[in-house]
Amino acid sequence: MKLIWVITETANEAFGFISKASEMGEKIAVFTGGTSEQAAECYKYGASEVTLLKLPEETLWEQYAVALAPLALREKPELILISATKRGKTLAAYLGGLIDGPVLTEIKSLKQEEGKLLVSRAIYGGLAEKQLVISMNKSVIVTADTGSFNKKVVNDTSGNVAFLSPRIENSPVLLERTQKEKASVNLADADIVIGVGRGFGSEGNIRYAKELADLLGGEVACSRPVTEDLHWMPEERYLGISGQVIKPDLYLCAGISGQIQHVYGIRDAKRIVAINKDENAPIFKVSDYYIVGDLVEILPEISAALK
Repeated sequence: MKLIWVITETANEAFGFISKASEMGEKIAVFTGGTSEQAAECYKYGASEVTLLKLPEETLWEQYAVALAPLALREKPELILISATKRGKTLAAYLGGLIDGPVLTEIKSLKQEEGKLLVSRAIYGGLAEKQLVISMNKSVIVTADTGSFNKKVVNDTSGNVAFLSPRIENSPVLLERTQKEKASVNLADADIVIGVGRGFGSEGNIRYAKELADLLGGEVACSRPVTEDLHWMPEERYLGISGQVIKPDLYLCAGISGQIQHVYGIRDAKRIVAINKDENAPIFKVSDYYIVGDLVEILPEISAALK
């Protein structure tokens, strides 16, 4: 491919996409939010040019689709990679309609072969994957989770960061913005993640997972019921189809049954270790190693051994 676009809300989300695009294209044009200094970091991962999509005060970030559409029709990028955040998916659909281009969502992998795009995407809520072969006679828009591709620094060079103004004619007007309280966690970059499930029994028992994570230099995440039903942990730490997707070196979980909704978010981990009382727990089917037993007894033993 001669030209690939990468569009993300933040520069940190763009790095993995740029690394993937660099394997497939000659020129990588990045459009990202944040500050100019953050956007300039994209050059280290292989960006050819970087444009800042600064979040306007009175409009919505996804309205940048209106400003990007004429540029896309003129430059004709063969592939447009967009981070699958809520705003990113909205922008992808909007941009696809404006340029009359196909939009593929929930992408797990993609590669170029003989002038065509080979895509693997999740279907049936993550129960299966479908392989698609896409012709490149139009700009193809693809959305994927930010943790789908490994990021790789390729140089120490930098470059200029351009600025693109959104076109706000006849668009919704933002009246108020309320800051959402967030946990200071970046699960996508964690090499080790400890998973907490409903089987912990009480919120107080999460201390065993936190102690182990501290000893290993990792982060603590959880299954959907822990956030939505029990409210033990913030939603930023929830893994699954509608949560975060991670690819750590080690995912060690306890008290998690292993339903497909959760497995979707952790199945790309390089090593999966599970602890559960139920010897028939589905999580064992996707685990490299597992222990049948009480997590309240086992996790302190592991921590004691590490100490």
